[in-house]
Amino acid sequence: MATCKMLSRVGMLIGLLAGMLGATGGMLVAADAPGKERTTLDLSAKTVQRFEANQSQIGYTSTRLFYTLADQRVVIVLSVDNSKKGFPVSGKLYQFAKDVTPEGLAKWLNNQHSDGLYPEVPEPKSVVNLPAEACQSGESKVQGQKRVLETTYQHHRVTIKLTDVNVGDQFRLSAFTDTANVYQVVKQS
Repeated sequence: MATCKMLSRVGMLIGLLAGMLGATGGMLVAADAPGKERTTLDLSAKTVQRFEANQSQIGYTSTRLFYTLADQRVVIVLSVDNSKKGFPVSGKLYQFAKDVTPEGLAKWLNNQHSDGLYPEVPEPKSVVNLPAEACQSGESKVQGQKRVLETTYQHHRVTIKLTDVNVGDQFRLSAFTDTANVYQVVKQS
């Protein structure tokens, strides 16, 4: 009898929490386990800073899209492989400590795609791979060709899709669509 009352109270609490979360615009959502909450990460939010990197000093590389959610101390990195047919997409979530500043995040991001200008940058406290099935490439449209040094690249505009998915035990990533510039080496015959 006591167990039934406790389960009933837990159910009421979850219902109350779900109602409150719905009223707050969905920033937090109830997780699979009672008492846990997940933070929803919406990469299409206006506060998200997006950066695309696909060049090195000697030409184009695989494309990486960085989405910084400074208020959550999270950076999502999507990688688009330019060496394989269909441009496979993979992703990682980098979570930083609460005391990391937006400037610290920006320095960390810069070091990920450049020559490491900043010697002292924050390190992520956790890194979680996004589930492979959540990351997809879609339509690809050829935009033309570019030449760097002695190499010719085919420029593609590729649609990237993420499905709504739980990431680790703290976050939920909302479904999201974006486009990326991908440069693929033109094979010489």
